[in-house]
Amino acid sequence: MEYSPSYKRQITKFGFYGFFKNLRFFDPVLLIYLASNQISTFQIGLLYSIRELIIYVFEVPSGVFADRYGKKTELILCFIFYIISFFIFAIGTTFGVFIIAMILFGLGEAFRSGTHKAMILLYLDQHNRSDEKSKTYGKTRSFSMIGSMISSLFTIYLVIAIPELKFLFFLAIIPYLMDILLILSYPNELNDKRSDTFTMREFAYETKETLRYVMHDKPMRRILLRSSSYMAGFKILKDFIQLILVSIPLTILLFEGFSAAEHVEIYAAIMYAIIFFISAISSRYAYLLLRFSNHDFLTNLMWILSGVVSIMIGLFVANILVVFIGFILLYVLLNIRKPLMVEIIGDHADPARRASVLSIDSQLTSIFIIVFAPILGYLSDQFSFGVTFLLVGIVMVSIYLFSQFQRTSRV
Repeated sequence: MEYSPSYKRQITKFGFYGFFKNLRFFDPVLLIYLASNQISTFQIGLLYSIRELIIYVFEVPSGVFADRYGKKTELILCFIFYIISFFIFAIGTTFGVFIIAMILFGLGEAFRSGTHKAMILLYLDQHNRSDEKSKTYGKTRSFSMIGSMISSLFTIYLVIAIPELKFLFFLAIIPYLMDILLILSYPNELNDKRSDTFTMREFAYETKETLRYVMHDKPMRRILLRSSSYMAGFKILKDFIQLILVSIPLTILLFEGFSAAEHVEIYAAIMYAIIFFISAISSRYAYLLLRFSNHDFLTNLMWILSGVVSIMIGLFVANILVVFIGFILLYVLLNIRKPLMVEIIGDHADPARRASVLSIDSQLTSIFIIVFAPILGYLSDQFSFGVTFLLVGIVMVSIYLFSQFQRTSRV
């Protein structure tokens, strides 16, 4: 079946949505920025927990809001929360102010997560291309990774050119305004709302029905736990590369006229650029692996390999080359696994509740992060990043082996 010009154009728009969304110029140096304001690793863990608590509280209601009152409407609202959050991050200097910024950031995440994926799945359904979920989501996600790569490369220039890191937050507002304009250009049928009038009674009823739907569907619960636990571990650990760079004494200073601290910021941006470039390729072509195996085998393989890589980073955390290669592998494994998990969830979920189910997936991710982010931050403060990565890797491998033992026992 040939792709019509309008279909190609909309898929490209989906891709550019992720491209602009990931132009967060502060991402490669966010933890460095917080640390420069005397925020400890434990406090950073608390900030992450606060963000995830907000996501947890608003995740399911936001998904219900999208399903009932329109996905375009909700996405525009989420970007307004993001923009205000970036502004507060830029002007903040204390833990209390950063809490406010994280709360607003969490609201943006809650109102965004799951909604755009559900919009893509809806568009595929409308054009009878439901069998292309992994391929299409992988393609649009590759745009996001390219955006992250360009953001990281641009951050190198900005770190050198701007006087303070806080200006990165102001600059990140620009692409988010562009995303609002892009969402407004989406066809109205993607708003897919079942009601034009908001009432708390209907809203509460829809939320209750969505939770009941998931709780009574055992395979759906298992799928969401597989997806959310993996994503939570990745989200907690992924930004630790910035703090690991700060903790490793730099013996190679490639750029004349810059301090060791500025070299850390530049190296972090370079590493993220390379990571996102490779991630874009792995995400774009993840669906091709389905020619050789099935979804379950591939997602389980990504899990066990991620555990092994985490152990490797933990054992050699003082070696910057091993850390760099390890983080590249973690991103590659995530970007292979995520499109496959989105297809699994999309195939199993009721199409009318996809945004809500994907929101529950994000909500479960938040629960895991709320519990474990401060714990891992505390372990890193009290012991080392090596202990943290080693522990996470051992737990992941143990969970995999236990699940395989249970499966064998049932047979």
